[in-house]
Amino acid sequence: MGGPYSGPIPVVRTKEYDPGPPVVRAVGWPSVSEIAWGLASDRAAIILAVALLVMTMLAAGPLHPVDTFLNELPRPYWDSLRDFLIMWPDTVASRAVALPVLGVTALQLAYWHRSWRPIVLGAVGVVGMMSMVSVMKLAINRGHAKNYDPDFFMGPGNVAFPSGHGANAILIYGLVLFLIIRFGAARPHIIRRLAYCIVGIALLQATVSIYLHFHWFTDLVAGMIAGGFALRVTIRLDRMFPHGRTVEWWPWYGRREGPLAARE
Repeated sequence: MGGPYSGPIPVVRTKEYDPGPPVVRAVGWPSVSEIAWGLASDRAAIILAVALLVMTMLAAGPLHPVDTFLNELPRPYWDSLRDFLIMWPDTVASRAVALPVLGVTALQLAYWHRSWRPIVLGAVGVVGMMSMVSVMKLAINRGHAKNYDPDFFMGPGNVAFPSGHGANAILIYGLVLFLIIRFGAARPHIIRRLAYCIVGIALLQATVSIYLHFHWFTDLVAGMIAGGFALRVTIRLDRMFPHGRTVEWWPWYGRREGPLAARE
């Protein structure tokens, strides 16, 4: 037997539904000392930094025979392949091609997730990598492979070491892959294929640069290590910095002029 009233209980909304602007939790930024300690204690970053230092020392002399051997190998089909390789495969890891790919990926993910983080990560990673590679190029002054002299400190205008294209292949395309993983924008099997593509781009870039006498072998290895180091530092910074501080910056949120109509 039912009670005196067994039907559905009516629910009457007494106030209009008005969720208001997004609620942002107060989160603290890490201090400079916390950032420095976080980067200095990252095992992968330390390994890559040591590898870059070791490769620089090896490129200064012990690996000259390897560089010279690869640079003096016969170049079959030179006349027929040179222009094609310069115009197409060699540009795959250039900033003119890689940066638009990163920019489109970051903007799309930023719009989907209403977050500035993909844009900031992309900018920080690229600027950091370019700064590091530029400083090394200007400090070391290694001669280009086309001059057949692998020595360091050859004077102004010699900026072969490390390879910027090698760093681009790892850092920029690596950032694209990291952002896709970070924001869950692809399935695991797609992510694996994208990782294989990045490895293929790096190997293609190295082969073409050696064939065209654009870089020594050690230039390319050092450039890829430098790109990997910059990528690891960017990932570490992403993990250290809090979320939620830029929610109200996002232009698509806007401000509501009045309360929303009550939901039925």
